[in-house]
Amino acid sequence: MNRLIIDDEKVYLEGDKSVSLKEETKFLDVKSLSLKVIKDTDLIIECDCKDAKISITVNVFKDVHLNIFEIKKGGRYKIRYIYYLDNDSKVNYEKINDVHEAVEESIFNLNGERSEVIYNFKTISKSKEKYNFLVYHNASKSVSDIKNNGVNIDEGNLEFNVSSFVPNKIVKCKVNQSSRIINETSNECVIKPNLFIDEEDVIASHSALIGTFSSDEIFYLMSRGIEKKEAKRMLSKGFLLKGITKYKDEFNEIIDSYWG
Repeated sequence: MNRLIIDDEKVYLEGDKSVSLKEETKFLDVKSLSLKVIKDTDLIIECDCKDAKISITVNVFKDVHLNIFEIKKGGRYKIRYIYYLDNDSKVNYEKINDVHEAVEESIFNLNGERSEVIYNFKTISKSKEKYNFLVYHNASKSVSDIKNNGVNIDEGNLEFNVSSFVPNKIVKCKVNQSSRIINETSNECVIKPNLFIDEEDVIASHSALIGTFSSDEIFYLMSRGIEKKEAKRMLSKGFLLKGITKYKDEFNEIIDSYWG
């Protein structure tokens, strides 16, 4: 297992040396980090910054299976992630954001045959948050499954833009996008799902939903003696914790701080 710690003062990596870190020269206050993953491992990423501009590049070598668990706290983030996956490499990603403001771009380059990324993202948006995802299927039999869930509260404006690309003659790929926003405000939220598929021998799908918890769900819980505020807390917790295996206790505390 490896742990990458990022805060306003320092960046450091600790673990079993299956992941290497190179910190590039800063340019315009951007922290530029390059990671190479050479063996199967878990990578924990913990960010807690007041104001951060970060670029992270991750190279996953052939046959390597990487589990990433990321939790981001703090203030304002501008961050770009770029992933390169080789033949038969797999990335399983669980990510939680509890930040004041965020503009993020995640670029997945599935360069090897049978490369695979499973991405499960959760956020509680209380200000401006915009997330762009670009998934490039550059090799046949590659797989992507991008799942985004957010709850928008307070002064939040939450946006998910997801674009997946499969060029001609890249065959037998599986492409999925699934994004849902629970908007507890009158502010605008946006989901833009895009599939750019130039090959017929591909399985591709997407779903996008913006709304609130249904009145039937809330009524059902209230009919069993649960107050409305508690009902919304329970529904938010079930919605945001689905698919999360790590940081459940921390995320429970985060959720309780807003709906407690």
